[in-house]
Amino acid sequence: MKNDKFNRRNFLETSLGITAMGAGALVLPRHGFANTLPEDRNINLIGPLEGYTPQIGTLVSMLDWLSNSVISYNKKLTVEQLDYIHDKDSNSIGSLMMHLVATEVIYQDITFHNLEDFSKENKTKWNTAMDLGEAAQKEIKGNPLSYYKEAMDEIRAKSKAEFKKRDDKWFLSGETKDWNWNNYCKWFHVAEHIANHRGQMTWYAKRLPK
Repeated sequence: MKNDKFNRRNFLETSLGITAMGAGALVLPRHGFANTLPEDRNINLIGPLEGYTPQIGTLVSMLDWLSNSVISYNKKLTVEQLDYIHDKDSNSIGSLMMHLVATEVIYQDITFHNLEDFSKENKTKWNTAMDLGEAAQKEIKGNPLSYYKEAMDEIRAKSKAEFKKRDDKWFLSGETKDWNWNNYCKWFHVAEHIANHRGQMTWYAKRLPK
C-alpha cells in the first residue's frame, strides 16, 4: 500500500489479496487513515475504526455489533427468565452470556499474552463459565441483564486497549502449534462464537414459560 491514503476499495483489495501476498508483504501505517469510523459511531456501521489498523478495527466493529445484538435481544428479560433452564442438558441465557465473556478472556490470554489456555488467575475466575454445564447451572444465576452487560463491556474494553497496541501485521500472524491459524482467525472465532450462542439464546427465549 506504500503511503497511499487508506480507503474502502484498497482495504477490500488488501483483504482479498492476503493469501496471495503473504503477511510479510503488508506495510500498514498505525493511524490516520482517511476513511475510518469514529469509535462512537452508529453501531450498524462496520469498518475500520479510528485508533486501530484497518483489519483490527473492522473486526472490533463486528465484535461490538454482535455483543450489542446479544444485549438488545435479551433486554426485556427478567432475572427469572435469564436463569431459565429448558432441560437438564441446557444452559441459561445468563450463563451463555458469561460464557461469551469467558471466551473473550481466554483469547486475550492466548493472543495478547502468548498463553495456551487461561492464565492461572483467569482460570479460577472464568472456568465455570467456559465449561458451562451443571456447575454453571448452579453458580451463574440471580443476576439482572445489567450484570452481564457490565461484564461484557469490561472485558471488551480490555480487548480494545490491547488491540490499539498492535497492528495488522501482528493480526495476520500468530500460528499456534498444531493449529495453523493466525490471530485474525482466533478473533474471528470469538465473533463467530457470539453469533452461534446468540442463536442459542433466541431458541431458549422463544421457549420461556408464559
